[in-house]
Amino acid sequence: MKKLSSQSLIGQQGVNLVERIVLEMKYAWRPTPVFDVGIDGEIEVRDPVTGEATNSYIKVQVKSTSQPFTAETPNSLEYICTPKDLEYWLRGNAPVILVVCRPADNEAYWVSIKDYFRDPAVQKSRKVIFDKSTQRFDRDCADALKNLALPTDSGIYFAPLDTTESLYTNLLQIKSVAKTMYVAATDKSKNAEIWEIFKTLNINVGSEWFLKNGTITSFHPLDEFPFSEICDPGSCERFDVDEWSDTEDEDKKRDYVRLLNRALRQRAWLLDLRFHKEHEYYYYRAPRKLERTIHISYQSITRNSRREVFKQYRSKKDPAKKTYCRHAAFKGYFLRLENRWFLEITPTYHFTTNGFDDYPYRDELLKGIKRLERNPAVVGQLLMWADLLKRPMKTLFAEEYPFLSFGDLEKVDVQSGIPDNVWYAAEEGLEKQTMSSQDNQPELFGL
Repeated sequence: MKKLSSQSLIGQQGVNLVERIVLEMKYAWRPTPVFDVGIDGEIEVRDPVTGEATNSYIKVQVKSTSQPFTAETPNSLEYICTPKDLEYWLRGNAPVILVVCRPADNEAYWVSIKDYFRDPAVQKSRKVIFDKSTQRFDRDCADALKNLALPTDSGIYFAPLDTTESLYTNLLQIKSVAKTMYVAATDKSKNAEIWEIFKTLNINVGSEWFLKNGTITSFHPLDEFPFSEICDPGSCERFDVDEWSDTEDEDKKRDYVRLLNRALRQRAWLLDLRFHKEHEYYYYRAPRKLERTIHISYQSITRNSRREVFKQYRSKKDPAKKTYCRHAAFKGYFLRLENRWFLEITPTYHFTTNGFDDYPYRDELLKGIKRLERNPAVVGQLLMWADLLKRPMKTLFAEEYPFLSFGDLEKVDVQSGIPDNVWYAAEEGLEKQTMSSQDNQPELFGL
């Protein structure tokens, strides 16, 4: 009796899996009908939006198994090519990919044979080592396959992907500002004089004011106590805040931004943040006991998350020796775009020796951590600062901080999508591998 082996069934299941994935890419799949001597089918690249075919093909050999792959680990696997297969694949003029798969788990990995075996030493070994994080065969491989199939001088243009994609910026919307600004004359010439008077009066006053050319500009009423003690109440003028926020007068605009920065500094103080005048950023204040690591919870796009905002580090050689403290930090700049005001947030870090004094090698540490962190890590910090800054802030006199509040991060919807692997195309070597690693590419706003 004629029999159909289990391996033949598994082999066909593997081909079916590859066909399904290729169709998900919106490319054409054509199985080899007869005389299969090392090629199971071919992919024709087409424009997934317009449907235009390119007459550019990739030959595909599928190797299927129901068992663990050779030398399989959580991160990699191996495949040893037969001499005949390898010779056949390398001899032709069409690009050839090898796909190894486990159909039962919908798991497949791929490699471009001619690219992988370009080195004679590698060719001699006949061994392919697959990286599971970067070589998975799925619909996201569409652009890589297109680049493999199309000659560089083909001149073929692909329409942008027909999808709506939301891009999040680092611009935090300003939700509200004090409705009124005040300007009044004063005979005081130094800030220290004014603070000394407030101290004598035993009054806690916020920093939402500044002294300039014999006048004080403020969000606080300057004709009321305690500012009436330092200003001439009769000279006090009131202005609708829109007159300053919407002005084209550069001097007024600078004064308005200066007052916004004073309000931001006060709001940050209520959040236990401090402002570093030299580096011009806000950072998380150190706790009294430096050995205590601080985490804060924040609302991401879809769920609650936690992030470390302060930690003291010790020497690896001598754990008893303290080295430096790392504080989460951000730079904030107010800017006006299309008649709207935003706070531009740039996440960074502050390094100290004891929670207060700058660590002498802070620049080297900052460069190192910037090299290691990838987009999701920076996005996580951005979401944390955005959530923190827009939280309702109670003061001694009000349920909500009255002079400045924030809304959501500005979002832009675009009518075409750009696959992540296109962004990585400009990178090379380890940088490209690190950026495309699954560990560094979670669903950013599902964290």
